[in-house]
This record gives sequence, C-alpha cells and structure tokens, in this order.
Amino acid sequence: MTYRLGVDVGGTFTDLLLFDQSTGTFWRHKTPSTPHDSSEGILNGVSAICEKAGITPGDIDYFLHGTTVATNAVLEGKGARVGLVTTDGYRQVMQIARSFVPGGLAGWIVWPKPQPLAALEDTVEVRGRMDAQGNTLEPLDEDQVRAALIALRDSGIEALTVSLINAYLNGAHERRIGELAAEIMPGIPISLSHEVLPEMQEYERTLTTVANAAVRPVVGKYVRNLRDRLRGAGMAGSLSLLRSDGGLMSSEKSEEHPVSLLMSGPAGGVTGAIWVGRNAGIRNILTLDVGGT
Repeated sequence: MTYRLGVDVGGTFTDLLLFDQSTGTFWRHKTPSTPHDSSEGILNGVSAICEKAGITPGDIDYFLHGTTVATNAVLEGKGARVGLVTTDGYRQVMQIARSFVPGGLAGWIVWPKPQPLAALEDTVEVRGRMDAQGNTLEPLDEDQVRAALIALRDSGIEALTVSLINAYLNGAHERRIGELAAEIMPGIPISLSHEVLPEMQEYERTLTTVANAAVRPVVGKYVRNLRDRLRGAGMAGSLSLLRSDGGLMSSEKSEEHPVSLLMSGPAGGVTGAIWVGRNAGIRNILTLDVGGT
C-alpha cells in the first residue's frame, strides 16, 4: 500500500489528511498548532492519524507539507539580519526600489515604501562588472571583496546576499564572492542572485534574493528539525514542501531557496480548489481560505 500524508500548519490548528492510494480510503485529523515549534504539533498529529488508520509513520511514502513559516518570518519582522553585496554604484538599489507611485493625485499623497530587508548600513559595493552580454567588463577586485566581507562579518550579519549587475547572464563574479564568503564567514548562509532568480531587473532580483537570505536561517532550522523528528519517528518516505506556485520542492532544496515558500500555505488552498473544480467540470470557481489567526 502507498500512503500519502498532507499536512498544513496554521496559526491555531494543524490539519492532516492521510490517503491510501491503493484503496482510496482517507483519514482526517486536526490538532492544536505549537507556534514555539511547529514540528511538535505535526508529530502529535502524525501519531494520532496513524493510530486512526492502523499504520505506523514508517508506512508513509509521501509527506506533503504546506507551511507559513517563511511568510510569518517576513510579516513579523523575525527574519535574519542580511548583509548585501552589490556592484559598485548600486548600493542604494533596495532603497530606490521602483519610483512609480499609483494614482492620479500622486503629487499630493505620501506613499511610504516598506522597510528594506537589507539595511543600507549592511550593504557594500564591490568593484567588478559584467556587460549586458555577460562578458567581463571589469575584473573582480578580490582584495576589496575580502575587506568588505570582513566588515560585514564583524558587523554581526546573520545571512548574506550577493546581487551583482547582469549576474543573471554570467554568475562567475557572484560565485567567486560566495567562495570567499564561505572562507571568511563560515556558518553564514549565502544566497546568490543568479541562483535564486536568474532574471533581469536589478531591483526585483535583489529584493527576491534578500528575502531568500532573510528567511533562510528560520526556515532551514524548521525544516531540519521537522525532518529529524519525522525520521526519528520512523518515517523514511520523501518530505516535500509546497511552493508558492502550488508545486512541490524537496526539504533539502527548501533550505537553500526558502523564498519559494513565501506563499506556501495560501497556495495549497487555491491549488486544491482548482483541482476540485477542474474534476467537477466547473470552469469558474471562487475559493475562500480562512485561518484561525
């Protein structure tokens, strides 16, 4: 028999759905969430639903998980302190952002921009540049890079983002800075923009990569803790997390690219509603997802 277990963690309750693919039988269970450590509530639910079905966690082949851990870290301002390395001349990329202000009365209103996840004092510029074709226009100044990284390390940053101009075409300079950072600040998670979002537009790519760095320590700790607890309970099946686009990613990959989980929880309800509507022959469907928080 093949068992699939879906788990969604909310602010008040953790919901579980266990499905036997060979017979179509399913079991549901709701257990109080444990905000201090969500994995604790999950394990309580896993034990209870397995007991209902008369199986053990070792019988579960697929563990599918929607989570708001990354979302809450951003909303509550509990992300890591992020250091940002940019190309010379781009230090204010997060502060300038986009200058568009909506509305015809834009000249009469004040539109406060959100506080950047990487502070200006934690942002450094480095010399070295790629052109619009991805060719080296100016070599990377490694001595300056080392000095900048040492300064960031000594300032107390908890995560590092490297986002250089045109890196989506050629990430060689970012990779080299990443290598130097791994030597200078071991243990600090490093996010490279050409790996997180290899697309043009400096602000959007930088913003996404900074967000990835901000939630990486929080999400990484949570995912590792959950995986260890599940393995300790005897579950040897795959552990996958729901992405913001409704797809799945491995728990290991989610530790490296947690920004893909920012809308993980809400995406589950929408994706499920689309599936139900499609199979029921409904072309237009409206779904509402209400949580306890």
